[in-house]
Amino acid sequence: MYLILLIVGAGFIVLSLIFGEVFEFDGIGAPFLRPTVIAPALAVTGGVGLMLSPTFGSYLAFPFSAAAGIMAGFLLYRFVILPLHRLEHTSSHDKQSLIGSTAKVVLGIPQGGFGKIKYNVTGSYVTSPAKSEDGVEIRKDTEVVISYIKNNAYYVRETRGEVHEVQLNSN
Repeated sequence: MYLILLIVGAGFIVLSLIFGEVFEFDGIGAPFLRPTVIAPALAVTGGVGLMLSPTFGSYLAFPFSAAAGIMAGFLLYRFVILPLHRLEHTSSHDKQSLIGSTAKVVLGIPQGGFGKIKYNVTGSYVTSPAKSEDGVEIRKDTEVVISYIKNNAYYVRETRGEVHEVQLNSN
């Protein structure tokens, strides 16, 4: 029984890794009933059951292995999936709020090519790929303004003495 749980859980993890982005199944009902929580919980239940059943017997090992699986699923949901889900839903909003803010070119932007900019988001410096809005070369250490964002590339222009301050909320 435990070997079957381990194989089903591990198999489901592999299938989720391969096909998870294709089908984008987020579970049914409660948010913790996701394949990314259930599969590891099944695998841990099976693995702990396999380890404990030779010593305690199959029936006595079940409550402990089930508790370990539930705990593993909870910890995975609480400390990995939930923070990643929150981050995923706030990053696109934060990117759009950067338009009009200043940045510094840290890797020169060649004519028609890509470079890298550094900007401040709630006290932390972040770097992103950047391209000149006009297609002109922008040298390293030049201050620029973020004009728009397209396909995760930040299109910028030189500030030429303009002053732009954008305060981002850390909600």
